[in-house]
Amino acid sequence: MRTIVVGDIHGCYEELIQLLNKVQLRDEDCLVSLGDIVDRGADSVKVYDFLRNRPNTIVLMGNHERKHLRNTLSYSQEIVKLQFGKRYEEFLEWVSHLPYYHETDEAILVHAAVENGIPIEKQAEEVLCGCTAGEKNLSKRYGDVYWTELYNGDKPVIFGHRVVGDYPLIVEGKVYGIDTAACHGARLTGLVLPSFETFQVQSPKDYWKEEKVKWQLPVMVAKPWNSYKWDKIKAICNDFKDSRNPELTAFLVKKEQWMNDLLNNAPKIILKVEEKLAELISLHGAEKFKKQACNFSYAPLLYKANSSGITRDFLKQTLRTPQEWLKLMEELGIEE
Repeated sequence: MRTIVVGDIHGCYEELIQLLNKVQLRDEDCLVSLGDIVDRGADSVKVYDFLRNRPNTIVLMGNHERKHLRNTLSYSQEIVKLQFGKRYEEFLEWVSHLPYYHETDEAILVHAAVENGIPIEKQAEEVLCGCTAGEKNLSKRYGDVYWTELYNGDKPVIFGHRVVGDYPLIVEGKVYGIDTAACHGARLTGLVLPSFETFQVQSPKDYWKEEKVKWQLPVMVAKPWNSYKWDKIKAICNDFKDSRNPELTAFLVKKEQWMNDLLNNAPKIILKVEEKLAELISLHGAEKFKKQACNFSYAPLLYKANSSGITRDFLKQTLRTPQEWLKLMEELGIEE
């Protein structure tokens, strides 16, 4: 039985199939992905389905899978979340069970790195998968020296994560780096055990360059705008106001107008709060109205209106998001 090890796939499904055909993958072969199977490329869902459904297959935890699992989503993860749609929770459940390393008779397989002198079962998960904390840990221990230059374990380590160029980084019997940037228009690399023979296929284009442009508008539309603070909404609109994508620009112009239209309801909100304040004082007196005011969700506004008056800026500081603003408008009976 052979073990077929594949470097960072990043959604490059066609290249994965071509590579496996090139190595003449057999049913009895163990297929091991070093992680980072999703993000950046065009076919993350296809890669996931193939690897999940193929028997005798192991996928290691990469830093990109861990980002999804921990909900630390940057642009490439937001794209993949949309690509999975209703199946995203299924994907997260599967990711939560991925191992951080795999060991064979010939080698140790990890996504990113190992610390010299520590048994594989005691290595920090953050180091093995290459997340930010793991990178900081390696930098603290080794400084500017990359871990591969110091590794002297009994078994060679096969790893991905760090793009090593067009060809694998090989220090015979020590380390084998096989991330060769398939999603950026370079190559997808595989390594066969026990022979340590390497195979490659060429990507026809820079998938990530295309995906970044293609998904700008869908990702922007899907953002949780109602939960963003006012300054964040303004900042996003400003950041993309000079976009070359006219549809994206038009969407953000409308989104900024939506925000401003909401904020322009400030006088109506202030009037309604003042009317409620006057009603409470009329019913309970100037000294006792506070006890009744605490029954309302907007009690701080009632207190502020009574003490020094409410301004638009104070409303924005108190109601920090459109969601909070809209909730109060509904409670006060104010239509959008």
